[in-house]
Amino acid sequence: MTLVNADTDIVRPPASKYPWIHVTIKNEMSRSESTDWIDALDEALDTLPPHIIDAIGGKNGLNITLTVQSGENWSGQAYPDETTGIYFNEGPLLSDYPLASEPIGLYGFSHKEKFYVALHELGHIYFFRSEKSSRDFNAFEKAVSEKNTDGTIGWLEEPPTIYPLSADVNKTAESAAEAFALFVVSPDILEACFPIHYTFMYELFGRTYSNTPDSIITRINCGQ
Repeated sequence: MTLVNADTDIVRPPASKYPWIHVTIKNEMSRSESTDWIDALDEALDTLPPHIIDAIGGKNGLNITLTVQSGENWSGQAYPDETTGIYFNEGPLLSDYPLASEPIGLYGFSHKEKFYVALHELGHIYFFRSEKSSRDFNAFEKAVSEKNTDGTIGWLEEPPTIYPLSADVNKTAESAAEAFALFVVSPDILEACFPIHYTFMYELFGRTYSNTPDSIITRINCGQ
């Protein structure tokens, strides 16, 4: 399939239902894939309470870039600066991909996988932009971990190695984004496996969710 490159072709990106979401296409596998990514992003935002959406939108909205990096195995990347926002990779390298326990489709993702990736990256953006709130990233770190004498992280419960999307075992930022996503799609699993993470997210969201059927949970096994 020929990639569409926005540097050489005039491309009108798919529009989000949220007017403060600004979409740019760098390259794409197909227009249907690009549209499905934005639809999944909108659905992810639809699940979030207003105070979280307000923090994610910030003062200037959120920039989304759709691209194809077939030699990379990342599906989404969120950046802390106001300008960059989130990149979604429509065609990642599928070998050793973090979601390898899930069936991978032609372009690497089902719609439900896109939805989960979107929630994960929105979690990053929330924590990037919620500095000094009562439920910010510093509060999360203090709730779920402590620093060991050698400077490494001492987890109060063992989360990251079995999260669906992240294999970074000592990064609290990834733990925060994964707990954010799992609280929406599989709250029962999060509560059973990681009650401290669940409690933090419950207080952050101010509401509960029902489990999403067929959500991305196949790597989670905490002995429950």
